[in-house]
Amino acid sequence: MNYNYDTSTLLTVKKNMLTEFDGYLIGTLYLAPQKNIINAPYYGVNFDQNAINISKVNLCKKATIGCATACLYHQGIFKTSDFHKNKIKQARIKRTLKFLIQKEEFFAKLIKEIKAIKRKAKKLGLTPAIQLNGTSDILWEKESFTFEESEHKNIMDYFNEVQFFDYTKYDIEKNRKKLPKNYHLTYSRAGSNKGKIIDDWETISKILDNNIDVAIIFTKEMKEHILNDSKYQGYKVIDGDVYNCRAYDIYQRENNQGLIIALQMAKKTDMNNSGFIIQTHEEIEQYLA
Repeated sequence: MNYNYDTSTLLTVKKNMLTEFDGYLIGTLYLAPQKNIINAPYYGVNFDQNAINISKVNLCKKATIGCATACLYHQGIFKTSDFHKNKIKQARIKRTLKFLIQKEEFFAKLIKEIKAIKRKAKKLGLTPAIQLNGTSDILWEKESFTFEESEHKNIMDYFNEVQFFDYTKYDIEKNRKKLPKNYHLTYSRAGSNKGKIIDDWETISKILDNNIDVAIIFTKEMKEHILNDSKYQGYKVIDGDVYNCRAYDIYQRENNQGLIIALQMAKKTDMNNSGFIIQTHEEIEQYLA
């Protein structure tokens, strides 16, 4: 039996302007995060069970309960639609299966699409940028592949002139310190998990001191509060929703310190009390002091 994991595109392409005339053309890859690939049968996506054990797949190994609850994957216009009508999640599951089972075909299509983004960006006078972990946390720097009978260390090495960026919950200094020069990572604060704080303020401040930016998600009110001052606890704070290409953040750093990237939660995002999304002044004191 032939299994079809094809989708119209791998990357979702959007403009992200810095000024009226300058900005990025960003291609983002959205896959099935955490262990959500296990739901493939419910979405009517057939797959080769001899090629993969979907129960063992986890594309976000460091995800906490708060992160999983608020994940972009579960939000949006198809949040409550019937399984077989949810075309967005079907596509994300198919892309994930293609990445896991048909790796050479996956990277061949990814290369073709990045080349197309480069051409389009040049016509528009924009800078191409690629975010591969739109809804996942894969160590892409370790994903080697074969293309046209040649081995490549990773996709960043193949496109060494293109800027790549991602958020991650991995310890960047420990687990991801050997990064390609064109791959920018921002640490995504986790909050607590099963009652235990994963990254308290002492941990976050050490990350910032290592010149690594930290993204923190707030409600609208708490984001406005944290942005009242240009600094928090001595670290520069910027509005992370002004633009999406996190690689540009390096131009805003000061004193060899990372930035606090304040992000506002999306509307109608599911939340819990894990502290992943800072909701009150009390939680600022609890998690960021």
